[in-house]
Amino acid sequence: MAHRARGTSFENQIVEQTSPPEMLCQFAERALSFLRNIGLSVEVVPGAAGFIDHVRIKDGGLQVDPRCPASGLLHEAGHLAVVPKRYRHWMSGNLYASFNRMLKDPEFLAQEPDSPLYRAVIQATDPEVTAWAWAAGRFLEFPPEVIIQDDEYDGSGRNIRILLQANSYIGINGLSHGGFCVRRKTPYRALPQYPEVAFWLQP
Repeated sequence: MAHRARGTSFENQIVEQTSPPEMLCQFAERALSFLRNIGLSVEVVPGAAGFIDHVRIKDGGLQVDPRCPASGLLHEAGHLAVVPKRYRHWMSGNLYASFNRMLKDPEFLAQEPDSPLYRAVIQATDPEVTAWAWAAGRFLEFPPEVIIQDDEYDGSGRNIRILLQANSYIGINGLSHGGFCVRRKTPYRALPQYPEVAFWLQP
């Protein structure tokens, strides 16, 4: 199934849900289906918790408590989405050890600074994750305050939303350098303009 966000709707990309909801929040339920649909492993585990409440990164997938809000689910999924596929299964816990392992990988160290793999690894930080989560939430047509809540990011959630809505958030540049999109339309790069993306998971 294609992972492109352009020219299609979320409803057209997934099989109609007939089973009971797994999440308490309707937005989190839709986010859960979306993440599974794009290829991420997401398991509902009551009591799951990690760096943020109600969601844990484990072996390249997510364990999520039914109480998890859509904002937290999309953000933690972004940590997996922006990491190159070959390293995704290394991601666990607070990601500190995972990133150290990735940065010490001989294959990464042998890359030229402008190679796609090198750029993807370097652009897999928290600002890119935030920009990815915003793009996903916009694709799902969530209200802005559902994608990023005011009290998140140490109380800077509202300000970050304003920057993202103005296409001025630093993480957008990182997504662009990672090959997901362009910040502004250009004849030199045939990629969609943010918040649309060419793919959801870094190859």
